[in-house]
Amino acid sequence: MKHRVSMDQMGTFGSDLLTVIIGILLLVHRESGWTILYVFTLILCLFVPLRLYFSLRSGAKPKTKTDVFLILFDLSFGFILLMMPDQFLSWMHVFFGWWMLGHGCLMLINFYVTLIDRLAGGLLPLVTGLFSSFLGGFMIFSSNLPIKTSLLSILAGIYFLLYGLLGFLFHLQVFLASRKIRVFSWSYSAPVFFNAFLPLDTYITIKQLKLEQQLKIHESSQNPDLHVYIYLKGKGPEALGHIDISYHGTIWSYGCHDPQARHLFGTMGDGVLIRAKEQSFIQESITTDGKTVIDYGIVLNDEQKKVLENRISSLLSRTVPWKCSAAIAHEEGKPMTACTDYASRVYRETFCDMFKFASGKFRTYFIASTNCVLLADELIRNPQLNLIDLNGLVTPGAYLAFLNTEYLKPDSIVVSRSVYEQGVREAGPPFICQELSEPR
Repeated sequence: MKHRVSMDQMGTFGSDLLTVIIGILLLVHRESGWTILYVFTLILCLFVPLRLYFSLRSGAKPKTKTDVFLILFDLSFGFILLMMPDQFLSWMHVFFGWWMLGHGCLMLINFYVTLIDRLAGGLLPLVTGLFSSFLGGFMIFSSNLPIKTSLLSILAGIYFLLYGLLGFLFHLQVFLASRKIRVFSWSYSAPVFFNAFLPLDTYITIKQLKLEQQLKIHESSQNPDLHVYIYLKGKGPEALGHIDISYHGTIWSYGCHDPQARHLFGTMGDGVLIRAKEQSFIQESITTDGKTVIDYGIVLNDEQKKVLENRISSLLSRTVPWKCSAAIAHEEGKPMTACTDYASRVYRETFCDMFKFASGKFRTYFIASTNCVLLADELIRNPQLNLIDLNGLVTPGAYLAFLNTEYLKPDSIVVSRSVYEQGVREAGPPFICQELSEPR
């Protein structure tokens, strides 16, 4: 099957090109760069609400109060910006200032995580965090406008240039991966602000593909050994996406699931590893939590199975058993219905095993670094397994794009894809939810 470039890919490619152009102009011809950025911002204030509106109207995305707020906010901001163009540059000082300050805080928290878990590589997030926080504070609170404008033009130019180039590398990476061409021997995670928008954008795209049913897939009789589950939700922190790994009917899920050990609004805390039966866990995610689940099935050879089993064993060797409040109540003969936290809800439906890490990586969960994607990397994206060939820019969106691209190829290890949606919570066979299953 020939690889087809979708309208979404063409749109993001064009956006990356415009971003690079804006970055170059901000560095070499400041006035033109800010003018184009002003016009581009006005267009986005109109385009983004329209796209979201039509996605909601077509049923490609579930409607939430947050969506309505974003539509009204974008339109209002665009109108004010149109009436007061002279204020655009001043607002950019504040916007980039808070962005850099937020990024600096995330890097300092990441440094703290590496410190308490005694991990290597803490110097870079420390230096980056201090530098970014200082520049952010200067942009927000300094009154020296000429220096701020010159500095902002340089910083914004570098940011837009790098952001656009990273986007090009991402699309080049997916394009080459679809043709089994490898040119990147390095890999790194994108900034958390970049990561945040890719899963939500893919969520809308996958839903549209499911509704339109335009893909024609070759059939395959192979049964997958490994499943990569991607969970998506239209609101809340889970709108950013989540990834789990399942092998031979057992699912492995990682997150900040201990409500007594959470900090920073639930973005950091003790890392909890869940081991559960695959079908009951997925059913609970769909019917109780109302998530959309995308399941990619992958075929492994004997050597790959052995490597994966060794990595799972190595991961478990650093853990100790942990019991959620529902598990404790169950052992004491008390009703579990009073336990409403996520871990307890999962335990009530699956009677799963839960673990905490005694040392090393994954001991502390942090949404911007040690998260579910890092666990997926630990298990299935490594040189020994040679399974997920993602290099260069690695994000949750990169996982989705890679797996979807592999699935569309005739002779691929990704042999199945299923999309599950929320159904009626009743007794019945597994996966009672609405399902679009597309075996090869």
